[in-house]
Order: sequence, then structure tokens, then C-alpha cells
Amino acid sequence: MSDKILDVNPLDSNVLLKVVSLGKTFIQGGKKLTIFKNLDLKLEAGELVALVGPSGSGKSTLLQLIGLLDKPTSGHIYINGKPAHKISDGARTKIRRDYIGFVYQFHHLLPEFTALENVSMPQIIAGINKAEAEDKAAKILGNLGLKDRLSHRPGMLSGGEQQRVAIARALGNNPKLLFADEPTGNLDSGTASEVFEILLNQVRERGIGALVATHNLQLADQMDRVLELKAGKIIPY
Repeated sequence: MSDKILDVNPLDSNVLLKVVSLGKTFIQGGKKLTIFKNLDLKLEAGELVALVGPSGSGKSTLLQLIGLLDKPTSGHIYINGKPAHKISDGARTKIRRDYIGFVYQFHHLLPEFTALENVSMPQIIAGINKAEAEDKAAKILGNLGLKDRLSHRPGMLSGGEQQRVAIARALGNNPKLLFADEPTGNLDSGTASEVFEILLNQVRERGIGALVATHNLQLADQMDRVLELKAGKIIPY
């Protein structure tokens, strides 16, 4: 099946991510371990979709594949209408930088840098001058309720504040897609709800397509759709 045939239909201009017949197989101890096969998925602009499933079902693996951090064994990935499964490592890096934001369960902030520096650094790496990057970072952090925390290092912030900085960092380069892996999994229920509300508002305001892997079914029910990864397939929950 050619990429031309599978390419995103012009009528589906709102589709930011399209996955067709995706498969991933690992070799462990000389044996093949198939995580999923023939998996299909679509994600539209402004849509917040929950991805649920038991531990070990492949949620994190799927996010790594569609986030171009790993390569599929088979199948097709389209981002913003363009094929992204058969491109060079340099092209994959450019797409990640220009189109994709990531939020993880653990914030992965650089401990020796301030909140402002953690958010502005990816922008500077992308080629934005320091003053512009810091101004933009300050505005994003302010919108997330962290105006008074710009000069604080991660160790001086609460868990919820650290995760908000991580969300701000993911939004810094104006991604079209946001992939989150258990973004509230390390927080208490009250803080988790607060962080989720911020994430939801940012997705809506920016028209981002977001896929959120979570075990929190209460939060999942608040999203536009809930998909389950089960036996290597995506099914409506």
C-alpha cells in the first residue's frame, strides 16, 4: 500500500495525527514480542483524547512511536498530513521540535535551572533569541499561574507547580500535537484535578490535538473521547 493512497484526505484537514496499521515488535531473549499490530488512530485539532489500558498494554510505547522517539516495525504515521514513518533522523527531530510537545509523569525539569530557564531553553535551542524566548516563557508560565515562580528552581516548587512548568515547557514551541504520559500520576487527587484543568484549557485555547495516557478514569471521562489499548488494538472505551 503506497503512501500516496494512505495520505490524509484533503477533506480531513482538521486531522493532525493519522496512524494506519501500526505495528511494533521487540526481540527479547531471541523471541519476538508483538506489542501491537494493525493499530489505527486519528487525532484532530482541539481534541483531547484519553488513552487507557492496563500496565504493560503498550501505552507508553505508542506515545513514543507517534512522538517519533522510536520507529515502528510496520505501518504508517502521518503528522499534519505528511508521512513521518520513513524519514531521516534529522527530519524526525525537526518534526518533534516544530510540531510535538511532551509531558511525562515525572516532570524531568533541569534542577539547576529556574522555571523560566527550563521553559525558555527548548525555544533557544530551536533558534529563538534568548530575550524573545524568555519573554514568551514568562507569559506561558504566567498563564499557568506561575507568575511569581519564574526565578524558582524545581526544588523550590511543589509537585503541582513542577508539573505546570513541565506543561509550559511542552507548549513553548507552539506544538500542534501534545502527548502526555500519566501527567497527573505522581500527584494527589486535588492537585491532579488542578493540573488536568490547566492542560484541558491550554488544549482548547490553542487548538492542539492531545493524546493523554492515564490510569485515572475520572479524568479520562472528562475528555472528548476515551480509547482503550487492549490486546494490541485501539478500541472505544
